[in-house]
Amino acid sequence: MPGHTFPLPGAYPHIINNKPALKVKGRDNLGMGYTQHGEQFLLKEGGLVGIAEFVAAKMCEACGLPVCTPTVVTIERFGQITYIFGSRIEAGLRLFDQSSVLEWQKVTSTCLNPSAFSALFAMDLALGNDDRHWDNWLVQDAMDAQGNPCLRLRAVDFSRGWPLRHPAQHPLHHISQNTWDAFKDWGMLGVQFDQSVFSQTCAKIQSLDAHWLRDRVLGQLTGIFLTSAQADQYCQWWSQHWRAQVDDAIDSLENGVRP
Repeated sequence: MPGHTFPLPGAYPHIINNKPALKVKGRDNLGMGYTQHGEQFLLKEGGLVGIAEFVAAKMCEACGLPVCTPTVVTIERFGQITYIFGSRIEAGLRLFDQSSVLEWQKVTSTCLNPSAFSALFAMDLALGNDDRHWDNWLVQDAMDAQGNPCLRLRAVDFSRGWPLRHPAQHPLHHISQNTWDAFKDWGMLGVQFDQSVFSQTCAKIQSLDAHWLRDRVLGQLTGIFLTSAQADQYCQWWSQHWRAQVDDAIDSLENGVRP
């Protein structure tokens, strides 16, 4: 909710330098923001966009999938301090042309956690996130167990998922086909679908009940990005429909039903 005038001092990182010119692809992005301590955040609006980012990021954390840290940040707009969403950018990011098949082939050939593709695909289908294109992955320099340089995938960008679109989109009836189109390109880019990882991820996220949603996600956002009544509404939907939503994601692949 915009227009908060008096946030608790020091409670949230405060953006003092916003660079919209560094806006990356995506209709929700507000560019890069920097705090006085040099912290860097990819900025997005709050509200439903921010909630969607937090829900999926916390889900990734529950599944052990590397993800950018979701953060509430503040920024001054028209003389008022407003809450927005910030995705904390870490050091060591590998910058490359993410529209290039050859560049992605290089990444996947030295990737420390290729199972991230299948795990995140399960989450995107369950949450109805229809915008998982190749530009919204982060690739980070890393070391394997033997100390050899390699690359690690880090998940980012979930703003087109639930609850921005509420109820969540059915996996086979997305408004945009970006997530499915990217999935069809996996083989060309050197990515293999891992049925075991997909199934394990579905089982894990299906166990995340409405208490988890309220305690781990919506509770910290109530009064900032949503009201208590909205939190109750979303938790009620989750309690009644989330397990079936994950079942639909499983069915969309296990029965070979693909667009």
